[in-house]
Amino acid sequence: MKYRIASIAAVTALIVGGSGACGQGDEETAPTPRLTGMEGVAPSTTSPPQTPSEREGSTELKKGQKVTVTTEDGPAEITLLAVDKTTAIGTSKADAGTQWVIYSMQVKYLGTSGEWGTYWLESPRWTGSNGEADSPVFVAGPTDPELIPYDPFSSTPEPRPGEHIKATEVLQVPDTSGTLQFEDDNGSAHFNIVIK
Repeated sequence: MKYRIASIAAVTALIVGGSGACGQGDEETAPTPRLTGMEGVAPSTTSPPQTPSEREGSTELKKGQKVTVTTEDGPAEITLLAVDKTTAIGTSKADAGTQWVIYSMQVKYLGTSGEWGTYWLESPRWTGSNGEADSPVFVAGPTDPELIPYDPFSSTPEPRPGEHIKATEVLQVPDTSGTLQFEDDNGSAHFNIVIK
């Protein structure tokens, strides 16, 4: 309120002072300014709250598509090679009420030094279409290469500049449609994979 009073006083002083400066013989008067009540009030610097799609990463990555992401290690190009869901692979079955989500990716490091950490690509967050959030469970098997080319990120090297790696992950999630949300350790959302 002090700022508003000070601003009104300053405007009044300018008007009164301005009319005296124009000369006493001048018949014209300065127009009276229209006050809005917001004089001296600084605009808000807080950003509006994020919507769920902004928080979760708005890019949906589909089979065959590429996305460039930048983490603390630098930029990398990620290609989703394949994605599927199932409740059984050969004689191995998912736990009751769950399903396996299988995705394969290629990661090419576009930076110029060091290695690009792929650790966060094997541990996405799950949000089911029913609103249930979950941390997918890493599935240590099945390992039959004829059924699935199982090769998780944890068994591949971290790519160096110009190199690329391929990996396949098997995760157990609730048996419903939903979204895998990929965020790095800094909490930056990069992309989603929708499972229908």
